[in-house]
Amino acid sequence: MKGLESIVDGLDAGLLLINREHCVEWMNRRAGQMLGPFIDMGKRRRCYRTVMCSEEFCAVCPTGRTIDGGTPVHYEFTPPKAVFFNESGCAERREFEIIGIPVFDADGRVFKVLELVMDKAGRAAERVKSADVVAQMEKMAAIGHLAAGVAHELNTPLATVSIISQELRCTMSGAISNGAEAEKIADYLSDMDGELKRCQAIISDLLGFAKKGVPEYVETDIAALALKATSLIQMGDGYSNVAVLKELHAGLPLVKTDPNRFRQVAFNVLKNAMEAVKDDGGGRVVVTSAMDGLFASVMISDNGPGIPEENLKKVFDPFFTTKPPGIGTGLGLSVSYEIMKELKGEITIDSRIADDGSGRKGTTVTLRIPIQ
Repeated sequence: MKGLESIVDGLDAGLLLINREHCVEWMNRRAGQMLGPFIDMGKRRRCYRTVMCSEEFCAVCPTGRTIDGGTPVHYEFTPPKAVFFNESGCAERREFEIIGIPVFDADGRVFKVLELVMDKAGRAAERVKSADVVAQMEKMAAIGHLAAGVAHELNTPLATVSIISQELRCTMSGAISNGAEAEKIADYLSDMDGELKRCQAIISDLLGFAKKGVPEYVETDIAALALKATSLIQMGDGYSNVAVLKELHAGLPLVKTDPNRFRQVAFNVLKNAMEAVKDDGGGRVVVTSAMDGLFASVMISDNGPGIPEENLKKVFDPFFTTKPPGIGTGLGLSVSYEIMKELKGEITIDSRIADDGSGRKGTTVTLRIPIQ
């Protein structure tokens, strides 16, 4: 029972127990803080409402109806005078939201009422938060409409380029006699074809941001996918001064997952890691893989500045980004999180900043896919 008392006293709302004689029998700590000076404990019709108003309030009190009829009530109560004092010592009026719940005895009769009292002044922040959520939902709906238009505009040229790359491969196979050169060009064309398919998958995921698609599960070597994503991102501009170390587990078992979607996640995480260290001398990204219980895992670590603790809670929120305007959309990790959830996997982030006392800094993102 001590644990229950601790929970009740820790509530940010007042709890009162009122008997059939309209006497307050008990209240929690918060009720005492809010209303204690206005309650004569154990005295008939001497609750905070009658003390603040008059005993005539009992004739219209909604909680009284709960005592008499056993019907729960939900109402607002505003004292007629400014009887409270703020931190500056100024008198002020307050509004309370009250819920009265009947408590029945073994014979089904109301013998007490449990009253929940909330100070409405403390709920303004929640209203703002709800408005933010609505605004964010509107943004996501707008992204959905935009993605539909982008998909129609891009799918046709992407399909055309894909066909051209296949035709080019067939043409070059007979035109080049040098085996090494032919193999090199074939690899480039294969990479081009793979990236075109990834572009199509990204468009599909943008379209499915609000409406999820169906993953295509096949036996997949996620370490090889991570290796391929690493090689591709290293070809990008601006990353030549970043040292990339690959320590991939040779015996990692195949897992059943969607390779295109997993590679998209790996690519997003790798790009974030490279961006975090590209402007620092001695920037380093390490890609490793390992068995992790019932999961095959890929870990991507960097020695960048790290992520402050207050931001770690927001990194998977849509549109959250610490990058300058025009550089990031804040959708990369949000989409990655949704993809990993669809793949029955996990994405976790561990980060340390330089001044946390550990002497270490940097971020590690772990991608886990279950071994079935």
